[in-house]
Amino acid sequence: MDEQTTILQPDDRYLRTARRRAQERPESGQPLWLERAQVKEIMDTETGRHLAAASVMGSAYERLMQLRMEVRTRMLKSDPLYRCSICGVPVYICRAQEEFKFFFRHQEEDGSCPAQTRGGLSQDEIDARKYNGAKESKLHRRMKDWVCQCLALDGKFESIEQEPTWKGKLTGDRRRPDVRAVVDGLPIAFEIQLSTTHLNVIAARRDFYQREGGLLVWLFAEFDTDHRRMTDDDVFYNNNLNAFVVNQKTVEASLQAGEFLLDCAWVLPIKGGGHSGLHKRIVPFRELSLNPATQSAYYFDYAGAKRQFEDEINAEKGQLRSDFEAWMGATGYHGANSASQWDEFRIRLRRFGVELPKYNNHIDRELLTDLYSAKNNRPWGQRQKHLVEVAHRVANSEKEHLTWFMHAARHYGRADSMSEEGTPGLWLRRLKELRIEYRQTPERFEPDRRAQALVELLFPELRPLP
Repeated sequence: MDEQTTILQPDDRYLRTARRRAQERPESGQPLWLERAQVKEIMDTETGRHLAAASVMGSAYERLMQLRMEVRTRMLKSDPLYRCSICGVPVYICRAQEEFKFFFRHQEEDGSCPAQTRGGLSQDEIDARKYNGAKESKLHRRMKDWVCQCLALDGKFESIEQEPTWKGKLTGDRRRPDVRAVVDGLPIAFEIQLSTTHLNVIAARRDFYQREGGLLVWLFAEFDTDHRRMTDDDVFYNNNLNAFVVNQKTVEASLQAGEFLLDCAWVLPIKGGGHSGLHKRIVPFRELSLNPATQSAYYFDYAGAKRQFEDEINAEKGQLRSDFEAWMGATGYHGANSASQWDEFRIRLRRFGVELPKYNNHIDRELLTDLYSAKNNRPWGQRQKHLVEVAHRVANSEKEHLTWFMHAARHYGRADSMSEEGTPGLWLRRLKELRIEYRQTPERFEPDRRAQALVELLFPELRPLP
């Protein structure tokens, strides 16, 4: 080969010493919140609601990685998504040092809040210090040369520069990407990810290039399931679950093909939740979908495939809800085929994580009848004529259903019309009596939570249930 097409060799000694230890990820469904965390509750600034930190963290790792990015991005714009419920200071999400759990940390801390979150380094900060030396390593410099070399031989790229100064047109902010190039009029910043970069830095770069009409593309030297750092996941889960690798193999393939090739890693969504292991393929850059609005570049459209699954699942749930509602309101519940129909519903509901008892007379049929009555504005599956008759029955003999029934009546817009049914003023007087009863013995009005999963599936519009 001539001098122009010589393949630059990686520093093998660096690759041996830089190999990361295997990183275990939490198992699917495991709670991700650090139980001993100081901040137990946060305020959602959009709604003003105070939420348990454990419920915000949840158990879905993919969602949490995307939430981490959203929280950091909003904080950069002085529009925090969450604040500490006690002191009101903005909070962000960190990974604990000792285990793969997460907690909320104050943006600033002066000792006035009883929740102290900045006593030690988080794992994110430890990794950032530990790997920071890789930023200008031999491998980092050679990867920049590799990228420029491959872009130059691909005739689609223009204005190829290494470490140029990118000045913001509106704000005057400056960035120095590892490599900058233009393809089809779109300016692209290539950043090589060898060291651990703070999430706030990643978020700030994404925001800068989005405002400037450019696209940020992260490149790795390696990407696999066992040795990924949090930084890698922060990039991967916020790039439509795609990652790109540049190495000696891709450079050789690029030189042979005469265009810029990348080793792409992606996952497939699984219907019902979760995703597959990594799939990998060397692909031309021209086959990637580039979306500056979402700051994503991807080969496989994970989000699109996931939406398709979700649409199919939502259609299945919708049909199940319609069938169950019709069955409850007609003769099916007591009909000759009720046992076999019930078994079918048990199978269909189990697919969505709701377990029904073996026999249909073991469910809270009265509760479901009350809610269907509120939804349809008439007694459901009963001989009564007016919804207010259901309300009086609930108030007199099913007080444990009253909270959810009135919640449904308000949601479906039945509260006013119901008060006008029957004897004028009777239901309003009964409501006043019920409020007095509630203050005296609130435990009598506590809903039976054993039915909550079923109710939330059948009546998703009523979530969250009080």
